[in-house]
Amino acid sequence: MYSLKEFKEVFDPVLEKFLADRIEEYLTQTSDPFIKEFVQYSKRLTLSGGKRIRPYIAYVMYVAMGGKDIENAIKLFISLEIVHMFALIHDDVMDKGNTRHGVPTIHHFVSKKLKDAKRSGDTENNSEAQAILVGDLFFSWAMEIFLDNRNFPIENITLAHDYFYKMVDEVILGQMLDIDITTREKAEEELITEKTRLKTSRYTFVRPMEIGASLANTTHNMDDFCESLGTKLGIAFQMQDDLLDIIGDPKVLEKAVLRDIADHQHTFFTNFILERGTLEQKDTLLQYLGKELNENQQQEVIKIFSDSGAIENGKKMILQNLEDAKVIISRSSLGDEYKQICYDLIKVMQARQS
Repeated sequence: MYSLKEFKEVFDPVLEKFLADRIEEYLTQTSDPFIKEFVQYSKRLTLSGGKRIRPYIAYVMYVAMGGKDIENAIKLFISLEIVHMFALIHDDVMDKGNTRHGVPTIHHFVSKKLKDAKRSGDTENNSEAQAILVGDLFFSWAMEIFLDNRNFPIENITLAHDYFYKMVDEVILGQMLDIDITTREKAEEELITEKTRLKTSRYTFVRPMEIGASLANTTHNMDDFCESLGTKLGIAFQMQDDLLDIIGDPKVLEKAVLRDIADHQHTFFTNFILERGTLEQKDTLLQYLGKELNENQQQEVIKIFSDSGAIENGKKMILQNLEDAKVIISRSSLGDEYKQICYDLIKVMQARQS
């Protein structure tokens, strides 16, 4: 069994080859050098970072359920990373993000090229439109990986594909909630939890595990395990993201902190202040939500998160969800080797800084 680090070392060359081959084939249909440039750039962006958690956890469940064809399974699990890139490209447009993993996002890359070339028209809108189309292209490739697969029995592919479609539906609905929440002065914890369940738990953990299990065994009977474990891991993972947005190191994160505040995003941490903070803390938070903050204002907001107890409470919730996940693993029918792999993944999550 590969560790997460070992898996990434094996997985990334396969991902790179798939993208290189697919992009080369796709671009034979046009002679336009500009389109060739930014479509080629999408490969660089995809390979610039990422932990590969989704394909890794699919791989773990595939092997745990008796899967033997590791090479072809990894080729199929590329679809999880490709559809993830589709989601990230669109997410960057929605959030107006300029960098990801320390390199320009697609729409920012295209925008700069258009401006450098002194193109006419609405270059900002055009750059966003091109990014959306590249994202759509990635979604098409993700579907193609499943539909063209001939390496596994049709019943396994069909079941895995069903989970894949559910995952896509759920992450899109989660993103709809994510966007809608930014228009509200306050979001209830129940709604934040629902968004997290759809956009993080199901997308990052539950469905990838079910996809891996189904590829190995159509009668795996592990849905309840995947749902319960994936929910705990997803909540912890999302809360870690939200916490790092407050107290993380911008150099390690490769992005500015407090983007959730600037984007008027409600999280478990903002909800804690709005529910339990002092009147002054609530008023200050509401005053800054949706605004770009200078350094002094950032320090003021971070102090509010600290003084209110939001950070301490959030850390406790993260730890509790990870401890609950360990209990779920210990009580599962997984073999000891696979339980240990799951425990090791939790250790990686506990230590994450980005």
